[in-house]
Amino acid sequence: MKKLYINCGCGLSGDMMLGAFINMGVPADHLKEKLSRLRLDEFELSIKEKMIGKQSVTDVDVILKDETNLHTAPYSGAYRNYRQIVDMINTSALSNNVKVLSRRIFDIKAKAEAKVHQVPVDKVQFHEAGAVDSIVDIVGTAICCDYLDADEVAAKHVPTGYGKVKCACGTLPVPAPAVKQILKDAEIPHYRSDISQEVLTPTGASILAGITDSFGWDDVRGNVLKRGYGCGKRDTGLPPLELILCEEREDV
Repeated sequence: MKKLYINCGCGLSGDMMLGAFINMGVPADHLKEKLSRLRLDEFELSIKEKMIGKQSVTDVDVILKDETNLHTAPYSGAYRNYRQIVDMINTSALSNNVKVLSRRIFDIKAKAEAKVHQVPVDKVQFHEAGAVDSIVDIVGTAICCDYLDADEVAAKHVPTGYGKVKCACGTLPVPAPAVKQILKDAEIPHYRSDISQEVLTPTGASILAGITDSFGWDDVRGNVLKRGYGCGKRDTGLPPLELILCEEREDV
């Protein structure tokens, strides 16, 4: 039995997850090839290695395109509603497992946004999560989970940060309303950290709710097969996101 542990004491975002998966050993070419099956040509992946303290980590960035150049404006790209995103996934050449997990994560996000904005689920415009970068983050996470083929996923309790964050809706309190709704709906154990910035994004919260079977662990059990470390774009002073893949022994 393989078990994936998520040490998310630094918070969680989509790019952090992709970085940790690649750092763990999911081939970047595999991720890129599978993502190409979405037939979404509005982005390129930038994958870089960097050091956080003494730890080598992977930084993944979704570089959005326009007609003449590349840019990385955080809320750029085509906004899409939930139904458009589901149709994109359903009509792609992705495997059924990847489609199911991708839809599960987007469904979590859509239901939370629908409650927050008081609109029908199919009409939810995802803003950040509907932009190209978060489509890539969520479907990319599903691709990586399918590649690792873990039988179970466990996560530590997740911090939210505090303060305010600028987004497509304006300036919002941290945690953002959609994050609070996801935490409530999925009953995710969380706490306010001492970091005065957003450390848990709506996409990160949706991924955590969509892939995790249980919350709360102190030590990993079994033989460690792989570890991976990913970082986001904000300097929080915290250790990077850590993923640990273990093969659990029958006597543990």
